[in-house]
Amino acid sequence: MFNERARGSEFLDRPDADPRLVEQGYKFMKVVNRIGGGIRVVRKFLEQELSQSADVAGPTVLDIGAGDCDIPLAITRWADTHGYEVRFTCLDHDPKAVELAQDRIARCHCRTIQAVQADVFTYRPADKFDYAMGSMTFHHFTDDEIDTLLAHLRGFVRKAVLINDLHRCLANYIACFLLALPLDREIRHDGLLSIRRGFKPHELARRLARHDPNAVARRMWFCRVAGVVRFDREAHVG
Repeated sequence: MFNERARGSEFLDRPDADPRLVEQGYKFMKVVNRIGGGIRVVRKFLEQELSQSADVAGPTVLDIGAGDCDIPLAITRWADTHGYEVRFTCLDHDPKAVELAQDRIARCHCRTIQAVQADVFTYRPADKFDYAMGSMTFHHFTDDEIDTLLAHLRGFVRKAVLINDLHRCLANYIACFLLALPLDREIRHDGLLSIRRGFKPHELARRLARHDPNAVARRMWFCRVAGVVRFDREAHVG
């Protein structure tokens, strides 16, 4: 069951997904990101980058498949307390997700985050980003699509891409099942399928090495795998 990445479609990826389920799904992802280490992975990555890059006082970050922007909002609160200004562009193909994100951004009065509806595979920004990241996003893609996307990102990301995703294992599957028990069956289905579509560190590292021979992928806190592809040869990989 966990030897290979699963295939299949998730209910929330459908164009006709029930808006109530979409909102419930993002609330569940927010819980998973908070207690399962998703926010921690991004914070640790940016903290290391900012401590080592004196030339990036206010980095720009493209968040791919950002959903309702819970991670960028959490990172912005952290950055504010540490004297950084991290500017996020939150990209999602789903108009419902972008609407939720824009509402949250407005309620938080955050001026350093913008939500944009677009397909990342055809997205062409006017200016380059310092970094790109995807949190629980890359497991939605096939291996070939990951290759295509990383090649595409190389055209407008200066420094590195962070893949912040799910570790595919029985323990995470059980934890997801228990957390999602009170929720609608569609949310349980999507959560469990996401675990089965996730990554093991060695296989993610092997895939990323096609784009950066020194790419790293590691098991992180609780249910996460983090991989980094660098586009700047001189930068240190932590």
